[in-house]
Amino acid sequence: MFDPQIPYNDLPMITMLDVSALKKLGKLAEDTRVVIEILNYAVKNLPDPNILLDTLALQEARVSSNIENIVTTNDDLYRGVVFEDYTAEAKEVSRYKDALFTGFKRLREKTLVSPGDIEEINSLVNQKQPGIRTNLMNFNDLTRIANRRADGDLEIIYTPPHGADLLQRLLIDMLEFVYNDDVYDLHPLIKIALAHYQFESIHPFRDGNGRTGRILNILFLCQKGYMDSPILYASSYIIRNKNLYYDLLRVSKETGQYEPIVEFMLRSFKETAEQTLKIVEGIRALLAEYSDEKFLTSLKGQLEPLQNTVNVIFKKVYVRVADLVELGIHRQTAAVYLDQFADRGLLSKDRIGRDNIYKNIKLLELFEHDSEESK
Repeated sequence: MFDPQIPYNDLPMITMLDVSALKKLGKLAEDTRVVIEILNYAVKNLPDPNILLDTLALQEARVSSNIENIVTTNDDLYRGVVFEDYTAEAKEVSRYKDALFTGFKRLREKTLVSPGDIEEINSLVNQKQPGIRTNLMNFNDLTRIANRRADGDLEIIYTPPHGADLLQRLLIDMLEFVYNDDVYDLHPLIKIALAHYQFESIHPFRDGNGRTGRILNILFLCQKGYMDSPILYASSYIIRNKNLYYDLLRVSKETGQYEPIVEFMLRSFKETAEQTLKIVEGIRALLAEYSDEKFLTSLKGQLEPLQNTVNVIFKKVYVRVADLVELGIHRQTAAVYLDQFADRGLLSKDRIGRDNIYKNIKLLELFEHDSEESK
């Protein structure tokens, strides 16, 4: 019987579960697949997919970290990127992005993510206590998950499995379930959703399990061929439905019913893909507006350097004159170009130290819309 106070060493291996009931979610899984693949196609057909990738990854890092109460502002985060001078919270968020792209690099090199890769991903978001948990067998140093009640006391809601060997076996079993489609015949998206539940139940690290698990979702979607790049981030959906999410994780352990949490995760993928597709369409509209030859010829300057300026402006939220100088544009001319885009409402201009920093406020609005809804 499940007892939240006792290490859940009886957590079933995912390969041993009866998943027949999950097949009823096949239509939702297929609908989700279609939306994800439409998104993937739309991103591939952007003039430069990097317009989306870096900014979206940082937004995901910020929202995912918010779930674990690591709160930072966009300005702190992007100024840290520009000047390499982070607040403590912004640095934590930037490590999430590093972990994501480290995992994606490993996936492209090997076509799979191994237990060692998962440990490396976690070590980047959990630098204080990295590595698989090695709790002492006397149970004096257990990892427990708790809620703070209204009276201020902590209520233990789950004690994950205990012992490094068991945790390793559970992780390897989870990866076997995800990767081996010949033996485990289930819609890949359902497998990924169930694997998310399993990883959160294994809780193999002392810290950063939630962020690591959300990165794994993205990598599994890429490994299954649904996405060419890591572009689907469901943290905003999870944080909007945070109480339900944690309730479903708990109920699945208590009842052995996995359909509700799997359905939740499938809907998180589908709705996030739909929202991200709106962002892609918004980027296309902004690019069309500010790359239009008639618009550019209304500005002071030569057409090709102005078009190159637009390209730079849409690659990152914050731009400096030095970014255009690297393209061979004279410093004074670069400042004139950026000032004109600020005058036309695309950029805002701030003085930080000796530098003028130009923020693409319209681009950031596209990304912040979903983040605002998640608050």
